[in-house]
Amino acid sequence: MTEIRRIHAESGVDIPVEYVLAPKQTENDAILNRLKPSSLVVNATGLGKDSPGSPITRAGVFPERGLVWELNYRGELVFLDQARAQESERHLQIEDGWTYFIHGWTRVIAEVFHINIPVSGPAFDHLSELAICYGRPSFPQSSS
Repeated sequence: MTEIRRIHAESGVDIPVEYVLAPKQTENDAILNRLKPSSLVVNATGLGKDSPGSPITRAGVFPERGLVWELNYRGELVFLDQARAQESERHLQIEDGWTYFIHGWTRVIAEVFHINIPVSGPAFDHLSELAICYGRPSFPQSSS
């Protein structure tokens, strides 16, 4: 957490951020329960991608009007499913890690092949649709 605190401090942005290390799902549920409306909740754990599961239990309740960001783009994506199950009731805005993955992928391709690939708009959307047609990457779950 030291590194993310350093990055936040150097950003010059005065937005309050709370850094919490909560290795148990029930601890994360408790944190969700005390978040203010419109809070940002991010799954950056790898759970659902590198290992099965979610950082929260099925009892976890997202904050009203919260922004939920699932950074994972492959695997079981249980956290994303949990957010989608509460989307209407809790008025959530949900961001899927797939777009983040496609953005990073197109940036690497553009640099390696010295071509211009837009970062948004119809051409970018078309690339994402093509990638989905061939299926999201499916890799075996890690045994570690």
